[in-house]
This record gives sequence, structure tokens and C-alpha cells, in this order.
Amino acid sequence: MATLTATPQQLINANPQIAAFGNPDNFIEPVFPGQVLNQYAFLVDISERVHTREMAITNVLATAGIGMWSYGIYSKKFHLCPVASGFLGMKGSSTFGLGVLMQKLVQWNQKHVLDTAKTACRTQQEFEAELHINTADSCYTRWLKITGKLYCSDGLAMKMMGTLTDITAAKQEELRKNDLVAFLNHELRTPLSTIKLYIQNTARIARMENNKPLEDKMLKADQQTVSMTQMINNFLTLSQVRDAKLSLQKSHFDLSELLEDVTANMMVLYPDRKFRVKELKEIWVTADYDKLVQVLVNYANNAVKFSPVKSVITLGCQIVNGEVVVTVQDKGRGIKEADQKRLFCRYSRIHHEKSAGTKGYGLGLYLSREIIERHGGEVGVNSEYGKGSAFYFKLPV
Repeated sequence: MATLTATPQQLINANPQIAAFGNPDNFIEPVFPGQVLNQYAFLVDISERVHTREMAITNVLATAGIGMWSYGIYSKKFHLCPVASGFLGMKGSSTFGLGVLMQKLVQWNQKHVLDTAKTACRTQQEFEAELHINTADSCYTRWLKITGKLYCSDGLAMKMMGTLTDITAAKQEELRKNDLVAFLNHELRTPLSTIKLYIQNTARIARMENNKPLEDKMLKADQQTVSMTQMINNFLTLSQVRDAKLSLQKSHFDLSELLEDVTANMMVLYPDRKFRVKELKEIWVTADYDKLVQVLVNYANNAVKFSPVKSVITLGCQIVNGEVVVTVQDKGRGIKEADQKRLFCRYSRIHHEKSAGTKGYGLGLYLSREIIERHGGEVGVNSEYGKGSAFYFKLPV
């Protein structure tokens, strides 16, 4: 490898055949040690020093199980260190062309990797991608993470370099988690819905036959099915948040009708509480209906959990300063000011001397915050210790 003591413009002036970097289809022709460009420019061969430095870096990374790779702009060859070669099923250091690498990749993965690298070259930014590797054993899949960057010398593209890391174990864990999410989403919801239907029908028959003890038991069973459904919804949402895949299925609907539906359901589930809806007017929003129901149910469940029997829980919504504000207010024990700051944090739990063994405000509120912020809104609470709380969320109109 050689370094130049002239500026890029001096090189171009000295040799019109040299093309400045910037045209992605035309790179500089190589120059050679000892070639005189002009009276102010000459070449110094520092290949040995650069090679020694690169080997030292490679050896350090190898101890951490990280492989090094490079791609020569002029040679159009990849060079892999022994660690990186091992990831691809090769032995020792290896050098090969782009076609060999493409053969190593699962077909669907090829275009994505190439497009990512080309974009990084055009923008001169670092890139990162996942490589799905073909293996001799079709039952075994290997995943690698590749990072890289285009390196230039005096404004001229020279080579790409980066790292390879085996992420197979992490990827398999991610796939197992996705399978679990799919199982919860599809395999549990159907039987749970059937159970809920039978319970509600039995409760209705018990009411018709004036069988109060049976009706009460069915209502309590129905409460448990709702709790299970909410736990499944929260788990699915948490998984989406962790993977940055929380998506919204937005539609245009009247928010006041949503509040009335949630309130009616809460009244059936918790007959020992009094649910009320403030006088509502039509407020149309564009949002994810099911996700907002999930937030309101989380708020309402917390209100039930931390307020006394026969107390009033009030739901309402209004437009304030150009924003929709939805509130769930209870007459419970309230929250100390110091605790309010961490209510919507992940896994936060509020201790109260009268609630030993009771789950505090935690995952449900954290997920509610994620959902509302994804809508471009915000969450909050107004509370006075000993006098109750009003949880709210705001949405843009």
C-alpha cells in the first residue's frame, strides 16, 4: 500500500488519467511506488507498516470471536481472516470474489446485503446487515452480522473493511420468541374466547333463573378471562416494543363511543365498583382502536385495584388546547409525588402499606406510555396522596 504526499487536485493536474472519487462508475487507476507525479509529489511504500497494524487489530478481535474482512476496490476480491473464514465454513485466511460470497448466502438475503453495501458506499457511511448462510446441513442455519465502511485515501476509494460476528444463538432465540408470540396470538386467543362465551351464556341463564350465587361465580370467572386476555395483549405489545416492531392499525372513529364501550364492559366485570362516564361529545380521531382500548383497560384495572369497593371510577374525554385528553379518575389512595415520576417506567411498582402482595402500577402503564407515544401523544397522572388519582393521555386531533 502507498500513501501520497500530494493533494487530490495536484494528482489530477499531474495525470489527467486519474479520476477523482465521486463518480461511482469510475475509480482512480493505481499508481506505483517510485512514480514521480511532479516536483512536489512522490510515493512512499508503507505496506509493511500497515499490514503489521492490521494484523495486530485482527488478532485482538479474534480473541473476542470477531472476524475481519476487507474488499479491494481494484482487486475486486474479499480477504477474510481465519475467524471470519471459519464462519463461512472455510479454513485459514481466504481470498475470493463476490460470486463466492453470494453462493454462501441464502438467495433471499443476497439482494438486501448488496443494496445495503452499495448505499453505504454512495453515502460514505457505515453499514450493518445480517447474513443468512447456507450450510451443508439443511436443518442447521447460521446467521452472521456484518459491519463495514468504505475507506478512502486523499479522496480516492481504496477498499471496504469491517467485521463479521456469529449471531446464530441470538437469532435462534429471537425466532423462538417469535414462535411464542405467534402461539399466544393464535393458539390461546381462540379457546379463551370460547371459554368467555360459555361463561357469559351461563351467567345470562343464571340471571334469567334468578340464581344469584351461580351468576356471581360466572361474573368472577369472566373477570379472570378478561385478566388473561389483558395479560396476553400486554405480553404481545411488550414483545413488539422490545423488537421495535410496534405497529399501529389506524382507523377513523368516535372516541366517545370507545369510552362508552369500555365503561359498559367494566361495569359488567366489576359490579362492586361504580363506573361513570362524563358527559361526552363526539370527538373523532385517527388512531389504533384496539390499542387505545388496551390503554383504557390498563388504566381502569389500576383504578379498580387501588380504590375501595363501591367507589366511583369516572372516564371522560375532551379537547383542551387543540389536543384530545382522555382521563380515568378514581377515589383511591392516591400516589405520593416522589412515586409519580416513575409510574410509567418499565416494571415500576408502587409500595403501599395497605397493599402487601398487590401488584403496583407497572408493566401496563409502561406499555400504555409506549402506545400513546407511538401515536404522537403523551401520558401522565394528577394525584394527591390519600384523595385519589386521575390518569390521562393526550392525542393530537
